[in-house]
Amino acid sequence: MSVINTIEWINKASNQLEICEKLVPFFDKMKKREIADYLHSFGMFKHTSNFDEWIEQMKQNQIISYIKKIEKKYMLEWKGPDVSIFVFPIDQTNRKIEREYRGRSGLAFYNKLFLFLSKDVKRGDIHSLFLHEYHHVCRLSSVTKPEEEFTIMDTIIMEGLAENAVREKLGDHAVSDWTKLYEPYQCERFYQRIILPQKDVTRDSLKFSQIMFGTGFYPKMLGYSVGYHIVKTIMQKTGKKTKQLLSESTEELFKQYAEKKNFS
Repeated sequence: MSVINTIEWINKASNQLEICEKLVPFFDKMKKREIADYLHSFGMFKHTSNFDEWIEQMKQNQIISYIKKIEKKYMLEWKGPDVSIFVFPIDQTNRKIEREYRGRSGLAFYNKLFLFLSKDVKRGDIHSLFLHEYHHVCRLSSVTKPEEEFTIMDTIIMEGLAENAVREKLGDHAVSDWTKLYEPYQCERFYQRIILPQKDVTRDSLKFSQIMFGTGFYPKMLGYSVGYHIVKTIMQKTGKKTKQLLSESTEELFKQYAEKKNFS
């Protein structure tokens, strides 16, 4: 189905709930209010604003056709699934997205993908965001374990694989700022002291998001940073590329990390 014409939705809708009502068929057992709140938590706009300028920028810069182009590229390269892609404005009141995430945010499922963009977002940043999120889609279709059963270990690996795919395909300059927060020795310490003792934590636990995002008393973007370090170490020591690692299990990847991290 690929890129949905959400610009038309935004043009015609009077509020966010009207748009989310159109998304109900794409979600299992979620009502429009639940969908709206969930997507807002990942960066989608919440309050109705004048999006004429956003729409004009999307059209003028041919953003939708650009997304279709890069989607086709990675579908072919990774033999990935054809999923529904939704593009919406970001929450303009969320300064963290503007400052730290370069005016973009995303969310991926096994069968759909969301991109939340500011009107000023750069094409290169859209490319890296799409690559990261679509890699999640491909990963979820490649492993046998259902996403609802993912532990913290599965998730840090998935995030690490996705952002290392950005590094491999687009270069170090394109990776997210959180990849540069800590030195490798710090990531290894976090892994040994924080993540391993809680390796069985699942998504229904508050600890899960605290570890991943580094809230509470945890270091900022803890899970993401450690996952990036682990996968980067594996790639550097084994010479393996994104495509080779895509379908390898979490257990196999941690085994490779344990074998290679002290190799010189």
